[in-house]
Amino acid sequence: MTTLGWEGWARDVAAIAAAHVTRIRGLLAQTRSAPARQFEVFLADLRGTLNDSITADEAIDTLAQHLVTRPVFEALFDGYDLVTTNPVAAAMERMLATLDEHGPSDEHGPAVENETLESFYAAVRRRVRGVDNAEGRQRILVELYDQFFSVAFRRVADRLGIVYTPIEIVDFILRSADAVLRREFGQGLTDEGVHILDGFAGTGTFLVRLLQSGLIRPADLARKYARELHGNEILLLAHHIAGVNIQTTYTDLTGRPEHFPGLVLTDTFQPWHRSWQPGHLPSPPITVIVGNPPYSVGQTSANDNNANERYPDLDEEIRRTYADRSTATNKNSLYNSYIRAIRWASLRIGDRGVIAFVTPNGLLDGNSTDGLRKSLADEFTTIHVFDLGGDQKGDWRREGGKIFGAGSQVGICVIVLVRDRTRVPPASVHYGRVGDYLDREAKLARVAAAEDILTVASTAIVPNSQGDWLNQRSDTFLAYLALGGGGIFERHGRGYETGRDVWVYGSSAAGLRDVMGRATQTYAGVLDGHATNDESLIKWTVTLRSLAKRRVPLPYDERPPVRATYRPFCPQWMYADQRWIHRPGVVASTFPTPDHHNHGFVLTGVSSHAPFSLLAVQGRPDLHVLDTGQYFARWRYEKVGGYRRIDNITDGALGRFRAAYPGEEITKDDIFFYVYGLLHSPAYREAHAADLKKMLPRIPFAADFHGFVDAGRRLSDLHLGYESATPYPLQATVGNVTSPLATLSPTGDPYAFFAVSDRKMRFARPTAEQRAAGAKQDRATIHYNDRIVLTGIPSDAYDYPLGSRSAIEWVIDRYRVRTDRDSGIVNDPNDWSREAGNPRHIIDLLARVVTVSLTTTEIIRTLPDLDILPGVVDQT
Repeated sequence: MTTLGWEGWARDVAAIAAAHVTRIRGLLAQTRSAPARQFEVFLADLRGTLNDSITADEAIDTLAQHLVTRPVFEALFDGYDLVTTNPVAAAMERMLATLDEHGPSDEHGPAVENETLESFYAAVRRRVRGVDNAEGRQRILVELYDQFFSVAFRRVADRLGIVYTPIEIVDFILRSADAVLRREFGQGLTDEGVHILDGFAGTGTFLVRLLQSGLIRPADLARKYARELHGNEILLLAHHIAGVNIQTTYTDLTGRPEHFPGLVLTDTFQPWHRSWQPGHLPSPPITVIVGNPPYSVGQTSANDNNANERYPDLDEEIRRTYADRSTATNKNSLYNSYIRAIRWASLRIGDRGVIAFVTPNGLLDGNSTDGLRKSLADEFTTIHVFDLGGDQKGDWRREGGKIFGAGSQVGICVIVLVRDRTRVPPASVHYGRVGDYLDREAKLARVAAAEDILTVASTAIVPNSQGDWLNQRSDTFLAYLALGGGGIFERHGRGYETGRDVWVYGSSAAGLRDVMGRATQTYAGVLDGHATNDESLIKWTVTLRSLAKRRVPLPYDERPPVRATYRPFCPQWMYADQRWIHRPGVVASTFPTPDHHNHGFVLTGVSSHAPFSLLAVQGRPDLHVLDTGQYFARWRYEKVGGYRRIDNITDGALGRFRAAYPGEEITKDDIFFYVYGLLHSPAYREAHAADLKKMLPRIPFAADFHGFVDAGRRLSDLHLGYESATPYPLQATVGNVTSPLATLSPTGDPYAFFAVSDRKMRFARPTAEQRAAGAKQDRATIHYNDRIVLTGIPSDAYDYPLGSRSAIEWVIDRYRVRTDRDSGIVNDPNDWSREAGNPRHIIDLLARVVTVSLTTTEIIRTLPDLDILPGVVDQT
């Protein structure tokens, strides 16, 4: 649908809709005017017909939204007399007629705005006239409102987690619900007494496609429409569109224009209460729940003032089930809207029925969702899963295309839950996957071709006692020595979670001083009564707002910035005052002041999207050095007058290692290097890949202790000292001249010559031979900037992975000029080169990382075999 220009149109919508809101408010401010009087009637009609909690602001926003989309709406539903059969449409039209009659004609009026978009509307009308089937109209609606809400009303979409569902997924879910219902209960969606509810109706796609699907027999259609189809929607405009969409579809099928009575304007989670327990459900009892629950987990910035709603009763149900049964430390993600939807549906379905949702697939394997999986297995009798992949934070090439396009970065699955209280749990779990390395279109084609979830090739899964479905952990792993929690390291934890990276990190020490000078000045103004949410002046977090509320002064910190490890091989300067760090994590006790130094290693944390890896670092680590990681410092500090340095390797660990290797001289440094070497072992990572997805590493006692110590020491020295590694002898081409990189001489200003730009470095296009072999890039060649091309990078250099990408690709990704959209702050890595007085810093760093990568893989290839000493285990 990009030919219709949805994206370009959507960029204009927010400003135009905002202008409409201002215009409407201005008309309504004249309390005795015709628009003001009509608005009171309009609001009363909405409350009487839909929901008495509708506010005036919601009604105004909906009018503004509808003014912008009305030409598209009219094109889609041309020829239908909705005003006489749809009470909301009638009320809307009366209000809009009054506004049109009294609206201004100046440059801010709707005439000029509509003229601005008329070419787009004309294209829509031409496109709609070419749609000769019901499915085509639904596709237009889905794509239109997906763009409309996600772009024009981003705050609403973010808060509510709005993502509209591809038609192929909708149809597959409906067919699956019908097939499963027939297999389990001998009924179909068409049968009398089978009530069907979409709790998150959006523009009504699920109910519309159900009417169009043929799953409901013609003889049952009137009864179903009048009494047994139900939908909830929270957004007023979407609710209105859904009502018209469903009514129009029914009219198409029957020739009878009848208002659809089953649609309710409500927050599905809000009316939930404890009386809705099995046996006490409000009438009518629901047999089938279908839909696409919202995915929102919360606001990302306190500047947004856009926090998700709280639902105390429903969240209490999550706490006593999914949360209490989870072994995860951080359980905040269990209150994500889609998990709330699963808990709501589990309570709403009663003793007998089917739930069919499309949801993020993190629930299948996430560490925090182990309690959810345990609960689902106990509360349901059969569970079917069709995993559609698409997770962009892990192996994104294997995961393939995103089902919801730009609407979601997470993987997606269809899950069908069956409850039959006459049968004894636990549930039988059946898992199927769409396939790897497929783009979005290929995935949707496979979904469309599948008859239903019962016909998808699947594997029966027997969950283990830890609640694992996929990648089940092993009992052997649990017998090894714990890495953290007092096993080997006394203390470990998360790195810096700043909540304002672009403010407190920077490539330029001088630039960081300027940026934080602005932030501290703005903060001081807030204490003086000049409140602001302007992200070009300050970035709020909950912790910073708390300091402001308590009127804690934060004067500018004159101490020099400190060095931090932001990403692999990407150090940054960091503002010294840790009160500007949202959550300092374990770094507060491992680097207590700017004058304290330390080293350690960061590893991918539990439930990381990326494959397990680790990296030794010198500076203060960010939380996301490697995905969401955990930091194990060599030392920790306790404040006793001043600060006392304490060995972070426990005495207990030293005793256990000496007992495991009697007669050996073992130090705590040896243990540190042994751990670092062993965790690089491919044999260890392969044997315990499933365990490492759900738990922090546990350390066995290998037969060749000193072999792993020596390798770990070499790896640690290499990774901590990467900036002094010898640059790999790459070739550099400038124009038609090729020379060794080491002898490359700049023309003109050396800093400008070697500077990176705001465009990411890129690989060369594949040769014909490489293309024939399936390669999409020539990774031996990197276009460094618009002047310099580097060649001669060995393919083995990419065999050193760090989380989601290779070490070299981390440098390619991070070293470019970035401008933050909200604050306007520019982070220019060339500034680091200028302040260090080394114009070649970045290009030589890239060559050094090639050397580090090759040397790392060489050391890993020479690691000892993973021969575990028999009978030497630990239950710590």
